[in-house]
Formats: sequence, structure tokens, C-alpha cells
Amino acid sequence: MIELFLLGIALAMDSMTVSIVNGMKYRNYGRKEMNLASFSFGFFQGLMPLLGYLVFTPIMNQIEKYDHWVVLIVLSLIGIGMIKEAFDKEELAEKSSAFSLKILLGESIATAIDALSSGIVLPEFPISPYLSCFIIFVITFIICMIAHRLGKKLALLLKEKAPIFGGIILILIGVKTVLEHLGYI
Repeated sequence: MIELFLLGIALAMDSMTVSIVNGMKYRNYGRKEMNLASFSFGFFQGLMPLLGYLVFTPIMNQIEKYDHWVVLIVLSLIGIGMIKEAFDKEELAEKSSAFSLKILLGESIATAIDALSSGIVLPEFPISPYLSCFIIFVITFIICMIAHRLGKKLALLLKEKAPIFGGIILILIGVKTVLEHLGYI
């Protein structure tokens, strides 16, 4: 059972990092937005292993050939957008509080795509795959709630540099994902 909790924590790490970035990026990021974002990250982190288990196990090798590139592209586009916004002070003031469901959905899916392959280990746990995925959801939700608050505190320290820092982090997550899949790290 400890393996399941460790898997949940490991799967939540990219979502945690993006949650910190979102906490830094969105100035008017209240409890409602944090709950919604944490739910979204948790939902997709729990859903992807289940999809991997139910649907994609026979074709997992084909998906794994490309999933890391999708993560790199999506997170890099979001990160580059954040960095560009940081250099336009007026645009930053207008958009820094604009929480976007479309961007949240993209972040949630991009950070969870890797979790598809973890579906093949679900039968190894002594509980049902459905309960295992629910536990992964809960772990991710809690970690992301904490991470959003940490991001808010970092935004106070970094001020105008927070979007640049956050954009770089998102791009680096994408690069890390590709390097892991290519076997460099």
C-alpha cells in the first residue's frame, strides 16, 4: 500500500510545480480557483492511470513514443506566453488576475499524460484500480492545494519576476519530461 502512496506523490510532482506557478501568476487567485485547479489536476492525475489500465494497455508503447513531446509543446507554449506577458507591464497588470479554465485544462492534461503508463502497475496493488486512482486523485489534490498557497507566497517575494520564473519552470518541466523519456535522466 505504501507503493501506491509513493506513486501518487510521484505523479503529483509536475502538477505541484504548475500549481506553484499558478499561485505566482494569478493575482486574484482565491479559494474557489485554487479548489477548482487542485480538483482539475487531481482528476486528470487519477483519470490517466485508469485510462492506461482500461484502454491503453495494449497500445501503451505507441502512446509513450509521443506523449513527452505533447507535454513539452503544451507547457512550453504556456511558459513562453507567461514570459512574454512579463515584459509587457500593462498586459501583465490586466492578465495577471485572469484565471483561465482553458489554460487550466491544458495544464492539467499536459501534466497528467505521463500518468497513462502508470496504469499498468494498478493490478499490483492490493485494492481495486478504481480505488487506487481515487487515492492518486486525493493525494494530488492535497499537494496542489498546498502548492498554490506556496506560489502565492513566492509571488510576493518575486513580484514582477514571478511570471518569468514561472514560465521558465513550465518550459523546464517539458524539457525534463522529454529527457526522461529519451533516457538522459
